[in-house]
Amino acid sequence: MVRHPEGLLLLMVEGLAGTNLLIGVLNLVPGLPLDGGRVLKAGVWAVSGTAHTGSLVAGWSGRVVAIGVAAWSVALAQGVGTSVGAISPLLGAVVAIFLWMGASQALRVAKVKERIGRIVAGDLARRTLAVPEDLALAEALRRAEEVSARSLVTVTPEGRPVGVVDERAAQAVPQHRAPWLPVSGVARSLTPGLTLPMTSSGEELIEALRTHPASEYVLVDAAGAVAGVLSAADLVRVVQARR
Repeated sequence: MVRHPEGLLLLMVEGLAGTNLLIGVLNLVPGLPLDGGRVLKAGVWAVSGTAHTGSLVAGWSGRVVAIGVAAWSVALAQGVGTSVGAISPLLGAVVAIFLWMGASQALRVAKVKERIGRIVAGDLARRTLAVPEDLALAEALRRAEEVSARSLVTVTPEGRPVGVVDERAAQAVPQHRAPWLPVSGVARSLTPGLTLPMTSSGEELIEALRTHPASEYVLVDAAGAVAGVLSAADLVRVVQARR
């Protein structure tokens, strides 16, 4: 029976306070994924002018901190004589692993973002043929094959893109119907956000695709004319190939 429960309560409060203090101090260490690492990243970004450099410095700093914590845990474990005391080095090892994994993830993300920043939508554009909405599907496919176009975009008489031909839907049309079916019958309407400047690149391009998810996007030049079609699958392949 515990005769002084207030003593046990005090012990628990002191333990929690000590743990929170340790976490708070550790969080100030300048290395990702800690808050101190984010501050370091912002500082290096301000000095260097590039977020990528800030992420690299803060990420590697996080790895150095992780190695330091691991070394401290090993040194502490060598001085431990009882199994109860082994809790401290074990905790240090867990923290070191957490820091290493977080820093490594930050470095991987920074690497992917840096590579994405060099991607320009126009460089991935599929060769495209713009055709009138009322053109027969058979004739549109014939013209596309003639110029080796991989995509078809329907346009108004003024040349404004209004739809993208669904390749699977076009292939599913029986041959005897293709000469009589207008190409607009197998085209997906272009909703807002599915037409992008061919100069779109980097984070701007990724954000546009994230905001308006689709399988294909029509790229236009400065005059608003069709310049090609960007396939989301092509972009994913490029990003994965550059990892």
